[in-house]
Amino acid sequence: MDGPYFAPLNPKNQAGRAFTESNRLNWLALQSIIPQPGDDADLAFNDVSRNLGITSYKAEHLYYGIRKLSFLPKLTRLNKLDWFLDFDRILAVGRALQGVEERVLPHVDDALEELFTPSRANQRLPEASRIRSVISDVLSLHNCLKGEDEEERDRYKLERHAGRGEFTANLDAVTAEKIDRVVRKRAEDEGISFARALASCVLEPVEQKVVINLFQQAETTLAFAPGYGYVTPPADASYRNIAPAQTETYRPTAGIRAFVEARDGTCRGPGCSKPAHRNQLDHRVPYGENGPTSTDNLVSLCQHCHNIKTDGRAFYIMDPITGEIYWLFEDGRWESNSPEGVLVPDTANWRQTVAQRMEAWEARGGVLSFA
Repeated sequence: MDGPYFAPLNPKNQAGRAFTESNRLNWLALQSIIPQPGDDADLAFNDVSRNLGITSYKAEHLYYGIRKLSFLPKLTRLNKLDWFLDFDRILAVGRALQGVEERVLPHVDDALEELFTPSRANQRLPEASRIRSVISDVLSLHNCLKGEDEEERDRYKLERHAGRGEFTANLDAVTAEKIDRVVRKRAEDEGISFARALASCVLEPVEQKVVINLFQQAETTLAFAPGYGYVTPPADASYRNIAPAQTETYRPTAGIRAFVEARDGTCRGPGCSKPAHRNQLDHRVPYGENGPTSTDNLVSLCQHCHNIKTDGRAFYIMDPITGEIYWLFEDGRWESNSPEGVLVPDTANWRQTVAQRMEAWEARGGVLSFA
């Protein structure tokens, strides 16, 4: 097959052909029994549940996904060409867009069209988690530019049941990330659960320094927080420029680590989505074999994916210009893997076109244009 394509969409792949045909038939089945807006909700979703052999909960949320796709014409057009949206991906779209203003959906459509346009051969098909992440990025930008007050959006709730208590809190990205990192460090240091570590942090606090990397394009007002999207940088934030770099030591500098984190976004292992800041930096060519400690030779890998490489079950090569990785497996298979961060590796230019739209949006006083 010539040109770029997602691995399951290769017509030479028998499993892939079955995957896309299954998605097409499921789509047709859904369309044939999709409830109408005036139908009794309980009865309608129960009918979908019975006919498709799924739970009523799943039937209802598939309906929401299908409804939202009707407002995403570009994504729908791509899907009807290749049938890559399965139930999990449709569910992800519906859940991520629940309650979202209709005027924001063209931005979401643009972002998802870009996400599902392959750039390399045998590229991994974006999973439901990646769909949620991309939509979250667009929505966070929208919320920031609307000028919503962060404190007004804060939420806290305690539910009591069966002798237990369950906490829910909704906080700004930086505060939430600080808490998460402190809790994870406490759990690791003391060998306790995350829940118990959270309680210890509140009831027996210990002073701990936390460094969080946000990424901000020059001459813009918003920063990108991996996993959260666009945020307003804290007033006490310190700044440094990041660019491709190299050091003579085995341990990368803070600037090199920040660059790789901004480029990769997540673990670069096959199908892995663990956030880059929680991973180690792997020397693609080992340091002991004259592999440099440089942004061109360092890749974000979680411990599990690093073990796969170390065990010899897989190896990868990387294009330093694009950051594209090609995984080569011991059984002869291969797949390509694109970076999911915000930087174009070789030039340190801002990757995401939504940031460029942000500039124009701010200049127009927040008026959206999709021309």
